[in-house]
Amino acid sequence: MLGQRQEAAAAELAQWWDGIRQGGVGSHTVLLVGPAGWGRSTVLDQLPQFIRAAGCPAGLEVRINGNSLPDEPGPQAAAVRESLLGPGIRQQAAALLYRSRLRGHRRLGTDRLLASGIAGTISLLRASLATAAAGTVADDGPASQNGAAARAARVVAAVSVSTPTLVIIDDADELAPDLAVTVIENLIDGHDSKVLVAAGVEPGSDVAAALLSRARNGLTAGRVHRARGDARMGSQSRAELIGELHPHLTEAEARELARQTRTFAEIFAAARPGALP
Repeated sequence: MLGQRQEAAAAELAQWWDGIRQGGVGSHTVLLVGPAGWGRSTVLDQLPQFIRAAGCPAGLEVRINGNSLPDEPGPQAAAVRESLLGPGIRQQAAALLYRSRLRGHRRLGTDRLLASGIAGTISLLRASLATAAAGTVADDGPASQNGAAARAARVVAAVSVSTPTLVIIDDADELAPDLAVTVIENLIDGHDSKVLVAAGVEPGSDVAAALLSRARNGLTAGRVHRARGDARMGSQSRAELIGELHPHLTEAEARELARQTRTFAEIFAAARPGALP
């Protein structure tokens, strides 16, 4: 169950997905900005369900939870790579690589992505983390363009040309900024790709600032956006949300519950069946 503000954010993301999956506009990143407790995780968690309810065909789905990642850059990059290269992506990537080899030429629109992404990463999956396309190229670092996470992101982008892909990054601020920027830019750097990156970030996020600044020009120009939304969580805002989720409560009861809570997340928890007396 979502409040009106959270539903509006989910609806906006669903509209982005509907446009991107049809092709012709390239891949994009939409940043869901809100303070801790606003309900970013709730919106992102329910986004696939919201998309299906809106009647939009589903594609592949990739999830990255920043709070579950290691702190050190190397292990964090490895964990991100594993999240990107889930079973669905690996299967589609292997099939795409096989078809391109079988036909004797690469698919239209995926030449650069295949050359830099799929060939290297399929070899990496079959051999070891240090194996790249030629079998001898080492990683330049966890956040580098030649790193395993960057190659995995390019594979996702290549796969999305034929199978639109939704990448959800919850608590994106928990990623090392350089790694987050490298991965997200590789996900959306493709005119023929169809990737929507929905990333939850805090107000004042370094990751968001870097992405928005770099998207003013260059390869990702015009591809990074902030979702429109009201991030206020004051007492009146909390009372309004409680009234939306619990219409049976009186106005006085809603205000009292608002005084007992601090965040929208606590209100969502109270909205679960059996949570309120």
